[in-house]
Amino acid sequence: MSAFLSVALLPLTAYAQGPTADTFLEIGMTNNKDAEFSEALDALKRAIELKPDYAAAYYQLGQAYYGLHRYDEAYNAFKNAVKFDPKDADSNYSFGMLASMLGNDKEAVDALKRALSLNPAHVSSAMKLGSIQLDLKQFKDAAGTYENALRIDPKNAEARYNLGVAYLGTGNIPAAKKQHDILKDLDNDFAEHLAEKIKKK
Repeated sequence: MSAFLSVALLPLTAYAQGPTADTFLEIGMTNNKDAEFSEALDALKRAIELKPDYAAAYYQLGQAYYGLHRYDEAYNAFKNAVKFDPKDADSNYSFGMLASMLGNDKEAVDALKRALSLNPAHVSSAMKLGSIQLDLKQFKDAAGTYENALRIDPKNAEARYNLGVAYLGTGNIPAAKKQHDILKDLDNDFAEHLAEKIKKK
């Protein structure tokens, strides 16, 4: 459904003062949920026209651009979401994801760390942060990140595998073997891949 049609279906009371920024945000959110991203863009841009510092609208705008694979624009939208609401963990996470996709690892790490400081239970932020740290060969930092992720979600097999890889990077083979032993009860594929990496050390 287009933003225009969505507005047309609003209760008549909504027209007393004209559609508000909140109205257009709700339309954009609904369109995003229905994967109608182009329609969402129209509504969310209207929301921002009415309220230029509307962090929630920028966040949804980023989601719409992401759904359309327009990553540079998604990055800018999430950046504005963080600018206008720096204490929102989801906005920081999304900004960090897009920064990483576009090759700005430092900006990504900073954003993901902020997300985790705002919400220590934000497992997605921990997983992405740890992945970047592994790619940058920051093995000690990655180990700490994945240890925190496993405090939140002890049965996260991917986090446990990556923790084992991080331990190998620091030279702590016994700790990596311990993760392998735990993985055998969680995910055989991850356990086998980690075992292969341990054998090469």
